[in-house]
Amino acid sequence: MRYVAFIHKDSDSSYGISFPDVPGCISVGDTMDAVIANGAEALAFHISSMEADGEPVPAPGRSR
Repeated sequence: MRYVAFIHKDSDSSYGISFPDVPGCISVGDTMDAVIANGAEALAFHISSMEADGEPVPAPGRSR
């Protein structure tokens, strides 16, 4: 599955990443490469935790 990710950065912060279809799934990184890698790891962990807990996994594109 592919989820939309928003990457953001303020001038005095690290990069942040969030997934609008998966509320609560966020991550950070000091570089663009790091935030993308960290975001992918966070999303995989978040989804696997939802599955393990028996929670429904949101479909990509739900928030659009």
